[in-house]
Amino acid sequence: MKRFEINAVLEEACRQTLLCRMFLKADPNCYSCFPLKSSEELFLYMDEQDFRLDGYVVRRMKDIVEINSKVDLTNDILESEGVTSQIQKIDIDLSSWEGVLSYLSHNRLNAIYESEDRNSGNIDYVIGRIEKKDDRYIYVRGFDTDGKWEEKPTRIAFSELVSISFGTRYVEVFSKYLPPCPVDRDISLLPKS
Repeated sequence: MKRFEINAVLEEACRQTLLCRMFLKADPNCYSCFPLKSSEELFLYMDEQDFRLDGYVVRRMKDIVEINSKVDLTNDILESEGVTSQIQKIDIDLSSWEGVLSYLSHNRLNAIYESEDRNSGNIDYVIGRIEKKDDRYIYVRGFDTDGKWEEKPTRIAFSELVSISFGTRYVEVFSKYLPPCPVDRDISLLPKS
């Protein structure tokens, strides 16, 4: 799909709260989502899996290969099950990753940070909270499956950041059972570097 076609589908889906099927670069999977907002570089959607919403995802626009609104029985089921009425739009700045990071930091949210190694193309992720940022990197204090915070933050280059997921069942439930984050600050209040 061409960029203007992708933009047209996203614009219509955001306006009408339409379920979409999305295919991404270098990923054989098809994703179901409700697009909520987009900018030149990023877009926000609610993830839909098995007739349930599973949090928000901010993703790079350039990774979309194809996206189409899905008008079929699935929409009727989602409506009848009350799923579409649960969709909540949020006020988040999508003009850059910095706006997204400020929102997460200000609300002290744990999230899944997905990055792509420039050289190998391998995808990696860390689940945790933003500790700090500078002009080129964010530093995320991650936690492991035993509920222990990592000793040092994981450094992720802005240029390698692919997506950020928050409000997912996994992150929200796990976060309830974590000890307090060792570094709990709102980076949006820190001086610009």
